[in-house]
Amino acid sequence: MGTNLLRVVWAIGVSAALGLGGVGCAGVSPERNFAERFAGSIEAAHGARAWRSKQAVRAGITVDFGGQRVLDGTIRFDTSLERVRMELADGSVMTFDGKEAWVSPADSAVEGARFHLLTWPYFVAVPMKLHDPGSHLTDAGMLPLRGGEMRAGRLTFDPGIGDSPDDWYLVYRDPATERLAAMAYIVTFGTDVEQAEKEPHAITYSGWETIDGVTLSTVWEFWNWDHQRGVHGEPIGRVELSGLRFVGYDASDFLAPSGARHEPLPGVADP
Repeated sequence: MGTNLLRVVWAIGVSAALGLGGVGCAGVSPERNFAERFAGSIEAAHGARAWRSKQAVRAGITVDFGGQRVLDGTIRFDTSLERVRMELADGSVMTFDGKEAWVSPADSAVEGARFHLLTWPYFVAVPMKLHDPGSHLTDAGMLPLRGGEMRAGRLTFDPGIGDSPDDWYLVYRDPATERLAAMAYIVTFGTDVEQAEKEPHAITYSGWETIDGVTLSTVWEFWNWDHQRGVHGEPIGRVELSGLRFVGYDASDFLAPSGARHEPLPGVADP
């Protein structure tokens, strides 16, 4: 994958956010009341309670950006997003063991393994991850999206949360279904906030499927985005999931494969 294409893909980021205005309950801060109400409505629409009763998810996945097939294979991850395994069509295997990312064989041409392993599962599970510890959600008001407006929330993170805690995210809730409709975001991965805010992007969700009481999106499109217009232009990328199902969990599947190479955080060299 070329450097520019990889940067565009990395500019998808890892995300979440919520939104809904309202008067706070007695003894509860307006921010907390907003987050609980808005997150609760999205979680209910997606079946978060059923999600949390499952062990792991498996699906086929394709990722296309810049007219190129970036990724083609299968993905499996536990519903807490602590461990991930991806098996690619070229025979490469990527795993995240809860702390470190690995690629096998060691000479695989796969780039950005840690990004792939952490980003795509999160984008599947975002509706169930809107109340994670270390996050702060505030009302972003009504924002434009594809010819209309939707309530959005702005999510920020405490230092040390995730690989890029300076990222911010905006989550749009569909007023008709209360599902997650879209997310705008910046990615400070390898740069700073000032530079990242010059290239905001967004993801829109469609292709809904309900499996065992959980409703998930199987088609994601990626766009350029700004506050005034929302998403604009033509899509710059697309992810499709197929054969979504819940499966059992075996921790050994997520360990480093034999002979794998370690994939550290960008800018962090192996000892």
